[in-house]
Amino acid sequence: MAGIGFELKKLFKKESVFSTLFGGIHATAVTIGPTIIVIIALNIMYMLPPYIEMAYQEKEVLSSTILYVFIFSLILASPINIILSRYMADKIYEEEYTTIFTSVETGGLLIGISVAVLGIPFGYAMYTIGNLPLYYVFVAYLFFAGLSFTFYYMTFITVLKEYGKITYSFLGSLAVGLLVVIISVYLYDVKIVNAILLGLAVAFVLIATLLLVFIKKNFRHHSQNFRELFFYIKKDIWLIMANVFYIWGLYIHNFVFWFLSDHRIIVANVFISDPSYDMATYLAMLSNISILVIFVVNVETKFHTAYKAYCESIIGAGGKDIIKAKEKMIETLRRETIYIIQIQVIVNLIVFLAALVVLPKLGIGGLVLTIYPVMSVGYMILYLVQCFMIYLFYLDDARGAAFVGAVFLIGAFLGSLVSVNLPPALAGLGIVFGAACGFTAAFFRIRYMLIHLNRHIYGRGKIIKQVKTFNKKRDIITIYKFANRKKGGGSY
Repeated sequence: MAGIGFELKKLFKKESVFSTLFGGIHATAVTIGPTIIVIIALNIMYMLPPYIEMAYQEKEVLSSTILYVFIFSLILASPINIILSRYMADKIYEEEYTTIFTSVETGGLLIGISVAVLGIPFGYAMYTIGNLPLYYVFVAYLFFAGLSFTFYYMTFITVLKEYGKITYSFLGSLAVGLLVVIISVYLYDVKIVNAILLGLAVAFVLIATLLLVFIKKNFRHHSQNFRELFFYIKKDIWLIMANVFYIWGLYIHNFVFWFLSDHRIIVANVFISDPSYDMATYLAMLSNISILVIFVVNVETKFHTAYKAYCESIIGAGGKDIIKAKEKMIETLRRETIYIIQIQVIVNLIVFLAALVVLPKLGIGGLVLTIYPVMSVGYMILYLVQCFMIYLFYLDDARGAAFVGAVFLIGAFLGSLVSVNLPPALAGLGIVFGAACGFTAAFFRIRYMLIHLNRHIYGRGKIIKQVKTFNKKRDIITIYKFANRKKGGGSY
């Protein structure tokens, strides 16, 4: 979220209706704009007559391919992204720009190796076991690589505060992808399944290329220090583990239902899924994604300011002022968290009532709407867990965030093992249980950190450091100096 607050504070400063409206639009574009563009582009492709008339089995092959590509590219890229976000924030703060593009190349190499290790064996299975055409497998691999690198490069552009470039890259590239689909189908008589997959592959390879060009334009200096990024990976291993646990917790309940549910299907002998459960998950994600928008606005315009004031209160402030700044920060955190929950409950009720009316007309109903209500509650709690983990990052407690992520992952796994055997209306209880466990762990971890925050922030050399030296009589004395900033603060 690095840098988002500067723009939001300008927009919300006047506190007028229009500034609030534009601030909300800006926050939406920054946080979920690319997601909305992808959803719109996919739905336009799905509305083309050749796709509507296509056989059910072919539709399932395409939808399964897209599902697997999106899930596993996110799982693959996220651990590297979180550490690079930290690395770039530190380097920009320290004004050491020469190693940044080197880190881009190093991380890109890791992404490329991971894509090959994961994609080539699965592509081989698609060709040999699934009997899918070789060109279909090749285009699917390009789609997987393009999306993985897109997720990867987006981290750098976000830290550079070039949010518009991300949105415009998605908008323009997906428009090109849609044009490729239309030309392929109507001019060259390509099967719609192959055309849509080709359009998506072209779009995301183009997005990744454009983002890389933007990065290279900003960081032209190049060093030969390729090992520094690996030092960061070793130093901030808890930060990586927190992200890994959370991302796997986000999808572990789907994996359980893919393998154990009575409603699971196997497509082309290689794709396993539970379409009804996956669709309910997708709807629950969409109905609760507004939490992230509200969180970004409130944290970057309110909590970040209070947190910064508390950290800087050590400079020339008295004990009472430090306590006052701490209390204000805690009150801001409490108030904004309650506000997010209140707003999201209202949003969920409105979306649920709208879903009951609209979704049946779109052909989505039955088992999906039966699973959706409980699943929606689970995703609301799940996104709150993500918000709490970001608070822990602010408090420089990556170890605590990793603990929360692990509790969430284990809870979601165990809960799903039970809920997979329950009636469909209760199928979402697994993710509700896992999210509730993560929420509880995060609540008590944040409470512990806030109680001991003075010692944690000021007593470990984060703000000041102790330096032992000698006076003229050779007596050891201790002096205090302000420590150089080594962390990216709220740059997660």
